[in-house]
Amino acid sequence: MKYIINTGCSYGVMFMSFKEFTKGNNNNFRVIDLHCDSTGADYAKRSVIYAVSKLIESGVSPNDIYVITEWSQPNRLHIELPQEFCNELISDTNYIEKTFVLNNTFNRIEDTFPIKFVDKYKSLTTIFDDRVYANIEHSDLESFENKNLHYYIKEFNKNSPINNKPIDRLENYLSNILDLQSFLKSNGIQYSFFLMNNTFEGYYDNFSNFSYTEETRNTVQKDEITLPSLKSFNHIKDFSSYLNQVWNLIDLTNFHFYKTNNFDFGGIDEYTMEKFGHIAFTAGANPWDIPEDGYVTSFGAHPHESVYLNFFIDYIYDKIKPFIGELEFDFTDRWSPKKHNSIRQNYDY
Repeated sequence: MKYIINTGCSYGVMFMSFKEFTKGNNNNFRVIDLHCDSTGADYAKRSVIYAVSKLIESGVSPNDIYVITEWSQPNRLHIELPQEFCNELISDTNYIEKTFVLNNTFNRIEDTFPIKFVDKYKSLTTIFDDRVYANIEHSDLESFENKNLHYYIKEFNKNSPINNKPIDRLENYLSNILDLQSFLKSNGIQYSFFLMNNTFEGYYDNFSNFSYTEETRNTVQKDEITLPSLKSFNHIKDFSSYLNQVWNLIDLTNFHFYKTNNFDFGGIDEYTMEKFGHIAFTAGANPWDIPEDGYVTSFGAHPHESVYLNFFIDYIYDKIKPFIGELEFDFTDRWSPKKHNSIRQNYDY
């Protein structure tokens, strides 16, 4: 049996709608889908190491594991919550979702899978055995019943600008990428990395990124999107000698970037904007999020999940084909809402 481990944030949905576009094949493989909304690089690293370790402990050879990781935004934290405040949360099975496990036709089978991986509480909070983690800057306080936990999160967020400065977040981001790279290489595990959007270049001196400025929002509202040159902006490695040293240790040959003459490290957003345009974001949006004037398109707006199959075919398929075998794809009626987030809409029990 072969195992594909997939992780990331809400942009780590590589396999969420695969079954709408391919019937899979008869090969023996499973997909362990660890992605979790609003998480960052620490979660990506931690979830993969946790899942890989579980598989190896159960007797799976590292040669039978392939890891696909979507790296999210550097600003996202992944903080362990105090255990003494989380007992009720861990035991509240009404709101806990298991890690998705998919078979070779990309249908869910986690309820019968013998190994337990990461659990998710109300989508945003992750549970590793008896440990609970959250990006508490994105947490909805109302989702937690324990009032002590409310106080802890409020106090953490109050002090976060001091304890987690922009430079700290950038350095932790690259360190997490290097940590996971080192873990996978040391175990001889094949892997592919890609980005939510360009987090490696396009920085102003104040650490803000071009992707999230008013100028960029205006650019992507044009009928035809051509993203501008980032050559005159800062690279992530330019902000400290530590970042430069870590950057030099990262193996970019296992990253898959959308490159143009204007930038070198494009991710899903850049790929979608220039390859497919506004339809890809409109088709993936909630009806109430679509503006009356202009387009819903922006960085972080979540494109229709069919786009991930194109990205997979363009960048990952040839590399993983010897691992999982041949797949045939059918993009008929590709922008249908029923073919977006379909793994939750059409749970094949």
